[in-house]
Amino acid sequence: MVESRDPGPTRCAALLAYHKIGEPPPGTWKTWNYVPEDVFLGHLDLLHREGYEIIDLDTLLSGLQDPQPLPPRAALLTFDDGFASMVHTVLPILDRRGHPAVLFVPTRFIGGTNRFDDGNEPEERICDWGQLRELQQRGVSIQSHGVSHRAFSGLGVEEQEEEFRRSREILESHLGTRVEVFSFPFSDNGRDPDQTDLKAEEAGYRAACLYKGGALSLPVSNPFRLTRMPMGPDSDLLKMLPHGRGSTHG
Repeated sequence: MVESRDPGPTRCAALLAYHKIGEPPPGTWKTWNYVPEDVFLGHLDLLHREGYEIIDLDTLLSGLQDPQPLPPRAALLTFDDGFASMVHTVLPILDRRGHPAVLFVPTRFIGGTNRFDDGNEPEERICDWGQLRELQQRGVSIQSHGVSHRAFSGLGVEEQEEEFRRSREILESHLGTRVEVFSFPFSDNGRDPDQTDLKAEEAGYRAACLYKGGALSLPVSNPFRLTRMPMGPDSDLLKMLPHGRGSTHG
C-alpha cells in the first residue's frame, strides 16, 4: 500500500470588508457602514489574540491555489469605495500596527464624492489621485471597484467588459502598478456569474471579491468569487472567525 502524503495544516483566510472607519460628517447621519475607530482597533486586537497574521494582497493571491506557504490563519483587511477616512483615520492605524491593506475604488468618483450612495449614505469625499498614491506608497494596495459603481445584474455583457477593462486601465495608468483584483459593487456579480468570471479573467484579473460570506477555505475552487466578511459596528468578529486553530468554514 502506498503511504498517503500528509497535506499539512489546513489553511484559512479571513477577508474583512469595511467601508468607513470613524464618525460621519457633522450634521449628517450614521449608517451601519460607519465602524467606530475603537471598534476597528478591537478587531485588530482580536485577530492578533486569535493567532491571525495580517497579510498583503500579493501573499493572498499566491496562496489561493497553493496555500501551504501561508500562515495557518491569515487575514486580509479590505476597504471599499475609497473614502477619505482611509487617509485621515485608517492609514495612521495601519502605520502604527505595521499592517498592509487593500482599497477598492470606483474610478469615476476619484477626487469627487460618493454620488453612487445618494440618499442612502451621507455625502463624503472620495480620495483623489494624490491620496491614493500616498496610500499605495505606505502599504495599501489600490484595486478596482469598477468605473461607475453599478450592480452587474443591471449591465449588459459589453458594459460589464467596460467596467472591468476601463477601471483597470485607469488605475494602472495613474498609479503605475498592476491591478489584479476586482470588487463587485453591491456584491453583485451579474445574472450569469459563470460568464462574469470568464470576463473578469479575460480582462486580466486574477481574482474578484464579493461582499458576503465567511472565511475562505484554501485552496479556493474559484478565485473570482472570494467571500469577504462585511464588518459593521456591531459585528461579532469572534463568532465570524473559524473556531479552533487550523479549522475553516465558509
